[in-house]
Amino acid sequence: MLDDYRLFTTQLVTLWAVLDPIGHLPLFLGATTALSEAGRRRAAWLGVAIAFGILTTFSVVGQFLLHAMGISLLSFQIAGGVIVFLFALNMVLGEARESAIQSSSGEDATAVAIHPLATPIIAGPGSMLTMVLLMDNNRYSPVQQGVTIAALAAVLAALLCVFLLGERVRRVIGAHGAHLLRRIMGLILAALAVNMILSAVALWLHLPEI
Repeated sequence: MLDDYRLFTTQLVTLWAVLDPIGHLPLFLGATTALSEAGRRRAAWLGVAIAFGILTTFSVVGQFLLHAMGISLLSFQIAGGVIVFLFALNMVLGEARESAIQSSSGEDATAVAIHPLATPIIAGPGSMLTMVLLMDNNRYSPVQQGVTIAALAAVLAALLCVFLLGERVRRVIGAHGAHLLRRIMGLILAALAVNMILSAVALWLHLPEI
């Protein structure tokens, strides 16, 4: 029992650092700029639930799938970095749909929850790779893997709470502040994507860390 508790604590800290609930709030606010308050709540619930399904599924079958297709983790990291970079460019250069603020439907919220909220914001390449490593079949038993899933659920529950409280932040900064925040966070996300790609290339070529 004590070993399981220590494992849970370790996994919890690791996943908290990777998913970073507080740090994801600006990305959530930026991605849901064009939604109504009810739409943002719906997107938050659906986005977190979908991300949990993606991360759980990928952590179980991801290593088998990548191995069967002959894809290395570094290749997956680079491909994921490119996708995140393209999404970040859309955040910086794209225009939010102002009309959706008044006519935000369940379909709009669902679309935002799936992309970009669930993936790549929450279930991105970094979090997917982390779950694959934490669920390594060669090192951990099914019970230990269950502990990892429980730690993931706990972190995502905290992330959901942060998203739901984010509406208060939006009311303070206003619509223009949300648009500005969207572009700033897009720029930061683009830098993170480039760093993700360069780190994988540096590791592949045995170069010093970026």
